[in-house]
Amino acid sequence: MMSKQDLLLLMKARHSGRSYDPTRAISQEEMDILIEAVRLTPSCFGDEPWRYVICNKQNNQSAWGKLLNCLDESNQKWAKDAQVLIISLSAKNFRKQGKGENFWANHDTGAANYALMLQAAAMNLMAHQMGGFDRDKIVERFNISDDFNVMSVIAVGYEEEGAETSKKKRRPIEEIFFCDEWPRS
Repeated sequence: MMSKQDLLLLMKARHSGRSYDPTRAISQEEMDILIEAVRLTPSCFGDEPWRYVICNKQNNQSAWGKLLNCLDESNQKWAKDAQVLIISLSAKNFRKQGKGENFWANHDTGAANYALMLQAAAMNLMAHQMGGFDRDKIVERFNISDDFNVMSVIAVGYEEEGAETSKKKRRPIEEIFFCDEWPRS
């Protein structure tokens, strides 16, 4: 059983670095564990609106390179060393007939992405989620259906040994949490 602090310690250890070890591959067993973490994420009505396109450099250099070329130039500079690039997508509509638009799909997909990132951190992997990419290129090059939104691209790999990590400053709790009502201006 985990202690009360174990999850908080993992969350504090997780970071979105930019220095990946280009020589360390990710095994299929490791990918399967990351996939299972996503699969276990809760979602509205249990709809699981997330979908992922996994491009593993070891398995298919062409698909991985195609996705790398969809990233903004600033992200390509560091993501080129990540072993895995993943397209994160959310369904626009519920799967069940008659339910209509899924307003919670982006939220649920974000939660699934965070589950993947925390599991990666637990495995001494680093997962860095990016918004700097060309959505139209991804849709075209990966034949993404109109029924899905491209949410992010996630780089996954081992952090380069000796890489510098900077701690992001977090907002004070009183700026984020309010008791009983919204604060007056």
